[in-house]
Amino acid sequence: MPAIASFVRLPREELKDIAKAITGDDPQSLPDVLAANGTSVVEFEEDGDIFSVLLPVLADDYDIDLETSENAVLADLAEVTEALVFILTKEDQDKYYEQLNPENFTVEELDEAYEDFSEEDADGAGAAMLAGIGALYQALQEVDVDHVVVVTVT
Repeated sequence: MPAIASFVRLPREELKDIAKAITGDDPQSLPDVLAANGTSVVEFEEDGDIFSVLLPVLADDYDIDLETSENAVLADLAEVTEALVFILTKEDQDKYYEQLNPENFTVEELDEAYEDFSEEDADGAGAAMLAGIGALYQALQEVDVDHVVVVTVT
């Protein structure tokens, strides 16, 4: 079954409340908490597992590190929920928005990057990675100083 990637915009100050809802006395699921507190901003139709390769490739090959956030709360959430969780912030937008323009990438170069990273044949991975870059690019348009986009892959 393919993994689902969701992109939810919410006020920055609600990040701590989300952590409490997930780990509190009456724990709720991360998708439920995000749905109740935020707004979905990107529809991603590909298998969300592509982000487990795309994020390290972006960091290593393109110097675009989206997994490092000033907010350790979500790192804890990722551990508790066993999901890939990261946030896109205004700082990420300022640093990476232009670099993440999908027009800066080709399917062929992403196929090669996928094969180099995973040591497996690409078989459509470049197109899925390009779709992932497009989703990240679109999601970065939704952040500002008061709002973040929480990306989860479950």
